[in-house]
Order: sequence, then structure tokens, then C-alpha cells
Amino acid sequence: MKAIFSLRRHSYLKTIGTFIIAIALIAGVVGCEGEPEPEYALTMAANPAGGGTATDETSGSPYAEGADVSIKAVPNTGYEFVGWTASAGSFADEDARETTFTMPAQDVTVTANFALAYDLTMAVSPAGGGTATDETGTSPYPADTVVDIKAVPAAGYQFAEWTAPAGSFADSNAATTTFTMPAADVTATAHFVGPLDHFKCYEAGVAAGPEEDVSLVDQFVDIDATVGMAWFFCNPTEKLHGDVTTPLSNPDHHFMIYGISYDGEPVTEYVEVDNQFGLEQLMVRGPIALAVPTQKGDHEAPLRLDHYLLYEVLGGPPVEELVILNDQFMSEPDADVYEPVYLANPVKKTHGDEVTEIINTDDHLLFYYIDVAGEFTTQVQIGNQFEGGTIDVYDPELLAVPSTKTELPAPPPLDHFKGYTLIEPVPAEPNDLYLEDQFSAFWAEATLAFEFCTPVAKNGEPLWYPENHLMLYDIAYTGDFPDWDVFISNQFGDGWLSVGAPVKLAVPTQKLDPFHPPPIDLDHFLLYEAFGPPIEVPVLLDDQFVIGEEVLVVEPAFFANPVQKTHGDLTTPIVNPWGHLVFYRILGGTFFIPVVAENQFGQSSPWLLESYYLAVPTEKWGYYEVTD
Repeated sequence: MKAIFSLRRHSYLKTIGTFIIAIALIAGVVGCEGEPEPEYALTMAANPAGGGTATDETSGSPYAEGADVSIKAVPNTGYEFVGWTASAGSFADEDARETTFTMPAQDVTVTANFALAYDLTMAVSPAGGGTATDETGTSPYPADTVVDIKAVPAAGYQFAEWTAPAGSFADSNAATTTFTMPAADVTATAHFVGPLDHFKCYEAGVAAGPEEDVSLVDQFVDIDATVGMAWFFCNPTEKLHGDVTTPLSNPDHHFMIYGISYDGEPVTEYVEVDNQFGLEQLMVRGPIALAVPTQKGDHEAPLRLDHYLLYEVLGGPPVEELVILNDQFMSEPDADVYEPVYLANPVKKTHGDEVTEIINTDDHLLFYYIDVAGEFTTQVQIGNQFEGGTIDVYDPELLAVPSTKTELPAPPPLDHFKGYTLIEPVPAEPNDLYLEDQFSAFWAEATLAFEFCTPVAKNGEPLWYPENHLMLYDIAYTGDFPDWDVFISNQFGDGWLSVGAPVKLAVPTQKLDPFHPPPIDLDHFLLYEAFGPPIEVPVLLDDQFVIGEEVLVVEPAFFANPVQKTHGDLTTPIVNPWGHLVFYRILGGTFFIPVVAENQFGQSSPWLLESYYLAVPTEKWGYYEVTD
């Protein structure tokens, strides 16, 4: 028989169960309130003990597990907070001086760690060259702290490098970088380089050259060369020219200039150079020397200073300016500036395994002869990649001037000319001329033509422009002219000519009978009386009139400069400022032939008599006004 249990029949049991459960819950609650939650001690410590203080800002220790406690670290003088540590629990920010600590379920010690801190000072060199900034900006720093730093150059300057006596840079050649602090106070210096300075160059007294092999590449050449004897030692200098003072930008920049030798022929280049002394077109040849950045005495090593390859200037115009040059040797000496003698290009140099690239491709120097009153001598300690030690330096001889340089195309070649005398002189139509060349500028009148010149091949050399002819007119003018000493070079050798007053004007002329086209790229020439040693050289001449004429070249008669001519409203500029001629007297035969010729002074039909002059293309290397 199945037993059936029913709550309805035993409802009193349900009431008793509910009562028992309620009693149990009340007993449990009473039991909890009687056992408090455990708490744990928080101890604050500093490491090292003298490094600073660590404070419980909540100040309620002991704390229950999970409690957030405000804590604070304060470093003592000479120390810096470097972080919190604890054996248990956690920090909201263990690197912050003020933060919160979450308690663990145990007693715990929280330690504020301190380290000796060192001052970081930012500096620049030279003063005014730019700014150096600690971008982190929380000096002093513990050792090994990585600090963000930045250098910004001033106008006209460029950043060169960072230096410091201790510590290290991530990249010492980068303007923006990081610096790792040493365990010492330290100064980080941003070095800047200003505009290229002027240099005053002194004669160097040395017994021998380094004789080192180098490879040199600049805008003109790619050569292997040997560095020889030192010629000059160059100081940066302040220059006063009139009312304009050019300050010294880089007092640590110095040069030694060494002569060089190499296989092969020198190159000839044509350039336009502009600086404080004016704009000039120059012919240069070389290279002949190498300027090497050099450390002087107790100066710092030169920064961001290029090597330079020097070329000789041929026939540069005189400057004749007075300047005052203040450098590290001499204070306020007057210097007379004369003609340019060297043009310097920045150059890439390979010396052994070391390659020195060009830094400033647009920087060039033009060296001028200078004359400084009095005598000077001293000794200087120098050091560069070729040599080091004490050298003697003597009187300053050169001033190097920062310059811009533009390369020019080669000028048209200049032929030889054979000059024939005329049986009857040819008068020029009335004229009034303004003539300007490298020696003089004056008003003149072309009067009578006494010579006609035809292009001629000498000893079988090529003839470039068979249509180019010249008529030589005597000129009349008022006024006196100085005498010049001119150093020349042509196929008859090198040497000095004494040059007097202008006497003739050579005028490009078209020969009509037999017909020739008008002259091409032919300048006017101003002929000056010239005196020099006899040469007595036989030559063979072929021109349009006589083939195989043997003549004897005996002595110079005229030195001819290309000249700019203004005739009325028409100015004829110089085509080839480097094209000079020396007219030599020659001994030849007698020849009679009529020609028809025309130029701006009229048409004529002169008779040619004898070949009397040979005009020879000539390089003018230098010239000086003769003074009493």
C-alpha cells in the first residue's frame, strides 16, 4: 500500500521550516558583525635614506586589502626621484612623484627611490650662432637619463655638431637628437658655422712638404696629385672696406695652402666672379695648390670647412682698394688690395681610406695680392691631416674674399694676323669715340688708317676665321696715360712688356674685293706702344695674299687689349675679354695688291705694300701700373 505525503495535510511543518531558516540567517549575520575585516600596515621608506622623503598622504595605515592610498616622494637637494617599488600591491604610476598605491593582503613597505642628479647646461658656439634647448626641460637628471635636445641655427648660420665632455649623443651631427646624461654636471654645446670668412694669408716658412698622395675632384678636374710644400698659412679676418665691416664668423677656421703636382696638362676655364670688389670675368688655369683646413694652437678644430683647390688667375684686373684687416695676429693694419691671383673651388678629397666630401658647393674664394706696411714674423702651432708642429709665418701676402662664381663658355679662338702697311693712308669719316678697356677709358677720334691686317696661318697652324680682318687707325685724344708692366705668355715665350700710351685702334673690317663675309666674333682692339727684348724667330706665314712667306719676327711693337667702343648711339661690347694680341715687327718682302674694304668709318680701296707686323694671340697673366 503506497504512502502519500501531503504538505497540505502537514502545513504546520512548512511553518516550522520557515522559522528555522530565518533563525539561521539572523545567527549568521550576528556572527559576521562580530569578526572585523583584516587590515595591513603600510610602511613608507626612502632609498637611499638621505635621498629624500616618502609620505603616506592618506595617513590611515593600517589599510584593508584593495584600499587606494595617496603617496608622495620629495627629493632632497642634489637628488632626483626615479620611481616607486614595493614587494606587493600596485601603483597607479610608479614613475610619478605623486600617485596612489593599492594595498595588498599583507603588510607592505613602499619605497621611494632616489638617485644623485646632475645639472645639464645648454650652450652654443659661437655666441649668436643659434640656440640650444633641453626639450625635456627637467634638469637636474640622474645618470643615464635620456634627454631630448634641439639646436636651431640663427640666420646665416648652419648647425655643425654637438659636443660634451661626458655623456653621449644619439647622433652628434643631428640638430635634433637625444643626450644620455653622465654621472656628473655637464654642458652640451651646439656648434654652428657662420658665413664663409675672409682670410689673410701669411707666407709659411717650412723646410719640406708632406709629399702625400691624394685624389681631388671639383667642378673643373678629377686628378690624382701629390701634396708638396706649404706656401701660406691663412687666418680668418675681420675686414673694414670703406664704411662696411665684415665681422669674423668662425674664429676656429684656418687653412694651410700647399702646392700640388700631378700628371697631365692644367685646364683653362672661364668664369665670372662677384664679390665686394666688383663683378669680373676671369680666365683661370690649374689647379696649382690645395687649401687644407687646419687647427691652430689652442683653437678648436675647424668645423664644416671645405678643402679648396686653387687655380691661377690670368690677367686679373687690379682692384687698388684700401681695407683694414683685423685677425688673430695683427690689429687694424691698413692693406692695399691689388689684382686677383687665385680662384679657389671647394673640392672633394680622398686621402688613403678617408674621403672628405664637399660641404658647401656654392662657396668660393678669390685671393688677391695685398700690401701691408711694415714687417711681421711669428710662430704658430698647427695640425692637420698632413702634418703638425710649429711653423714660422711671415708678412701677409694674400687676402681671400668669399665670392660667387658662374662658369662661362669658352670664348671664340683668336687668329694670328699679318699687318700690311698702306701705300697711302686711309682717312676715317668724322667720328667721336668713347673707348674703355682694362687699362683706361677716354674719348678719342680715329684719324688715318696706316695698316690693314689679314688672318694668317703661322707655321701651318689652323686658321679659324678667314673672314676676319682689321684696319689699324691712328687715334687722337687729349690727356696723359700711365705706363704699365704686363706679364705675357704666347708662342714666343713668357716675359714682361713695358706698355706705354694707346696709339692705334684696330677696327673689324669686311674685305669686299675679293669678297669675304663680315667678321665673326671679332673685337675692336686698343693698341698700346710696347717695348720688350728682341726675339729673332723665323716663321712661315700663309695668308690670302701670299703663301709660304718666310719672315723674321724681331721685336714687340704694340700690346693690344680688346676694347669696348661707343660710337654715336652704338656701343660695341667686348666679345672675348681674354683675347689679347702682341704685334711684333717682322722683316719680310715687298708686295703690291689693291683691296676693297669697308667698316664703320667708311669704304676704301687701299694698296697694300709690305707685311710689317705679325699679331700673335697672347695671354695676359698680370699687369701693374708703373709709379715713380
